[in-house]
Amino acid sequence: MKGAMGAEDPRGVIDAPVRRELQWLVVRGLVLFLAVAALAACPVVCALEAGMCDALAMAAPVLLFGYGLAVHARRLLLGLVPEEQRAFAWTRAQEVDADDAMLGRLVCSWVPIGLLAALILLVWPHITDANPALACAWVVIGLPPITVAWLFASWTWLDSARDELARAELESDALYRSYWANLCR
Repeated sequence: MKGAMGAEDPRGVIDAPVRRELQWLVVRGLVLFLAVAALAACPVVCALEAGMCDALAMAAPVLLFGYGLAVHARRLLLGLVPEEQRAFAWTRAQEVDADDAMLGRLVCSWVPIGLLAALILLVWPHITDANPALACAWVVIGLPPITVAWLFASWTWLDSARDELARAELESDALYRSYWANLCR
């Protein structure tokens, strides 16, 4: 696309990191939800014995803790994003592409809800077991790690989404500054 002066319009190149991150945000959210939903659907779809259902129910918190730890390790390797950038990440994304930002916010808010629904579906047969001792054991021993894993993964998901968006905006800002610094060269 040509600008008024006949030069290439840099807007598409400068905004590309933010648009790309908004798209990846949707993909990452769907993958995280689908991984837990697959664990929850497995006992419903496949006829599994009780021991296998217990293993699947306890695999969910392992998966969620693993996700959270991997994201935090990546964030430590990349370094912290300035708080000012994080504070305005969604506002800047809205300025770049209102529709993709709205979809990104929608996915961000629904991933924790979807994870919670999948975990409830996964644990429900255990806490409603006909044997009251097993049901009580699941409520006392099984629910706390699942609840903590959900809280940790949800917090990590929401926090990392804003971090990654802020990183993309920093990259976009660097492209903008580079464009104007090299315009007359």
